Amino acid sequence: MNTPLRLRSLFIMGASIAAMSAATQAAAQDAFTIEELVVTAEKREQSLQDVPVAVTAYTSEKRDIMGVATVEDLARVTPSVAYTNNDRLSIRGFGRLTNAIGTDPSVALYSDGIFSNSMADSSTPSLFIERTEILRGPQGTLYGRNSIGGALNIIGKRPSDTFKGEVRGALGNYGSWRTDALVTGPITEGLRFLIGGSVERRDEGFIENVGPGGDTSAMKRYIVEAQIEADLGENITARLRYTKFDWDDSYGVGNIHESVITPYDTRSPTGIENSALYYNPTFGYTKVNPSIADPYKIDMDQTMEGKLSNHNRLHFDLTWDLGWANLKYLAGYQSYTYNTNGDEDRSSRTGLFSIPTATPFGAYTATNVSPNERFFYTEKQKWFSNEINLSSNGDGPLNWIVGLYQYHQSYAQPQGLRVLGDPAMQAPLSLATGRPAAPNPNGNYLFVDGTLEVNSYAAFGQIDYKFAENWTLTAGLRYTKDEKSGTDFARYVSRSPTTTTLLQQFAGIPAAVGQGIALDFTTFVVCGGATIAACNALPQYANLREAPNGGLIRNLSADYDAWTGTLGVQWQPDGDTNAYARYSRGYKSGGWLASNGLTPVPYADPEYVNNYEIGLKKTFGGRFQLNSAIFYADYQGFQAPLRVIISGSTTGTQFLNLDARNWGVELEGQWAPIDNLMVFGSYAYINAEVTNGCCFVDVNDPTASASGAKPVGGTPTARTQNLEGNRLPMTPENKFTLGANYTFDFDIGSLTLGGTYTYTDSMQTSIFMQKNYTAPSNEIVDFRALWKDSQDRFTIIGYVKNAFDEVAYQSSTPTGLTGSGDYRRTVKLNFPRTYGVEFQYRF
Repeated sequence: MNTPLRLRSLFIMGASIAAMSAATQAAAQDAFTIEELVVTAEKREQSLQDVPVAVTAYTSEKRDIMGVATVEDLARVTPSVAYTNNDRLSIRGFGRLTNAIGTDPSVALYSDGIFSNSMADSSTPSLFIERTEILRGPQGTLYGRNSIGGALNIIGKRPSDTFKGEVRGALGNYGSWRTDALVTGPITEGLRFLIGGSVERRDEGFIENVGPGGDTSAMKRYIVEAQIEADLGENITARLRYTKFDWDDSYGVGNIHESVITPYDTRSPTGIENSALYYNPTFGYTKVNPSIADPYKIDMDQTMEGKLSNHNRLHFDLTWDLGWANLKYLAGYQSYTYNTNGDEDRSSRTGLFSIPTATPFGAYTATNVSPNERFFYTEKQKWFSNEINLSSNGDGPLNWIVGLYQYHQSYAQPQGLRVLGDPAMQAPLSLATGRPAAPNPNGNYLFVDGTLEVNSYAAFGQIDYKFAENWTLTAGLRYTKDEKSGTDFARYVSRSPTTTTLLQQFAGIPAAVGQGIALDFTTFVVCGGATIAACNALPQYANLREAPNGGLIRNLSADYDAWTGTLGVQWQPDGDTNAYARYSRGYKSGGWLASNGLTPVPYADPEYVNNYEIGLKKTFGGRFQLNSAIFYADYQGFQAPLRVIISGSTTGTQFLNLDARNWGVELEGQWAPIDNLMVFGSYAYINAEVTNGCCFVDVNDPTASASGAKPVGGTPTARTQNLEGNRLPMTPENKFTLGANYTFDFDIGSLTLGGTYTYTDSMQTSIFMQKNYTAPSNEIVDFRALWKDSQDRFTIIGYVKNAFDEVAYQSSTPTGLTGSGDYRRTVKLNFPRTYGVEFQYRF
């Protein structure tokens, strides 16, 4: 923890409290009230203060005032929410430990009511967004599958009846700039349009590359959006919305905004984990890794890449006011291809070199070893959905909504590791025959792939019945059916001491010759034999078969269904008080680990949660609001990919279900002691622990010798651990935000000055508790200044984010022991200090 930063932060809080105290003494009683915010958290328009659900909402204007521009920003300032830069969002301890195909998120994102498979929509520029809503806790009735932790609603701006527009321009450090434009208005009576676009650049990456490659976290992005909305008679409105994104970054969703903050492994003859399939590219390397001293510096000969292409999103919605009810139809389609790749060896080493090593058959020198290792990852996704719902339209004691839902997804996920510049890797031999195997033109030493088809169907209904004055009963029920099918492929091609030994053992090729030969030994890695027969003898690989171009492939399929729902009571004795008690049951589909190296037992059952919550939303005198919630969640079947001992000291990954218990307290408040001052804050405490989980091997600490490990059995080289009592990943115990803004009014305009302080406790990246999995606590401070003219035609914003340049990690992951006795530790980084200015002009 940075002590000077803590002192500065305490000073900021103290100054804010002093200002609030002085303002309270000077405040006059008048008609001022905190502005009401209307949300659609329960698929109907309601005041945020009337919704009996824990919801945080940000208007576009509030996002501009606070500087909330990205999903990272949303997670930082919202209670009980955490995010890591691999598209994983967690709410109240409900998240996911893998992005492997066949698994699902735990937090659902909806853009204008239509489900999206990526959190990227939440980083859409605020010009295009009307409102962002974060619903905490299971939303299994109205939102269904994959909302076991909560849901994000992104509500976009719609076409307007009056002609208007806005242009924005921004400049900042790291060579960053952005331009946005939006125009909307009528075409003819009853027909409206909206069209807009955004271009964003960051020429210098946040992570400086002192080697010959480019910086990491440079950015090139654009967005195009077009909408048309029509009144089809007096009571029907239809809208068609098209959006296109494109990224060509050295930053993106995935594993590239990160650093390895430990020394290069200069002693091991091979790499670690999957990289042990090839010789160690930093063996005998003499350079020092600059990330040890500064995680925002790297030394690589390759530029990381995060590229989104072929993206298209189409939305259609229709609303028909029947008088007694509203009929809505929502349809959506989205497709994209996402690629990320980069420097796996994390060094700028070039040129072939030699490594002296040994096998049981004798010592030898591996020659012509290439240090040019790469990782690569691809997502090819498309999905479409349809929903039709009917909701009551009246002021009577009974309100209701019923609906039907359909969703289809098609997905492929090729990924792996490769080495360039080594011809032996392109022409491997077969372990079974000793003759040439299928060609390997890209030099992949690990290539895995998976395909997935999902069909999901649901029916749902919810009623709100005002059974007595000030009292409302809520009851909801949903039935979901999920059908999944897909394939799982892996190919292992190796050039290492292990394959040299196997060549001598099986083919009689001497080590001196075998060191220059690559070997396709997929069947040996997967099931311990030289031929497919060894795999088919094992029940878990009964449907495994040889793929035409090398490697092994199998089919996977499963169906799941679940009843979920909610039951609650709400008490509103006056217009300023909303107390509620609510039970909700959530569900996340079962699935499997594919594109993961042919996991021996890939399937996991569904997740379920029984959540009990009481909440109070209270407004005092129109100037102070405090929303609170206390929850307890019985979490059944938490899906975790874990290593278990298969036989002897042999371990294998299985997709397993554990049980956990989550409980916590959430507070959110805002206070306007005088008209021009707004103070806001939030606090969340979460206690989230595994209650049933034993006994598993930490692949990054197989001997269970790291601090925090809890060994219970196994062998000296594969010691199992008891996970009971361990915290769930991505769940800081304490999280606190405090901010304030004050507006100075002048005849020609207004000036708003504001700041936000956030404290986030340490949190685990893994379900294991060793310290190398721990991202330390951090404190982030932002400052904003906004000038707006008296006619609301233009706004100028100056900002500093992470003002004191706090080094903070979203996650921390070790990767086995190196030859130097160190864990290779990889951290995903929060953004460093950024500053700039933005100009907005409205017409």
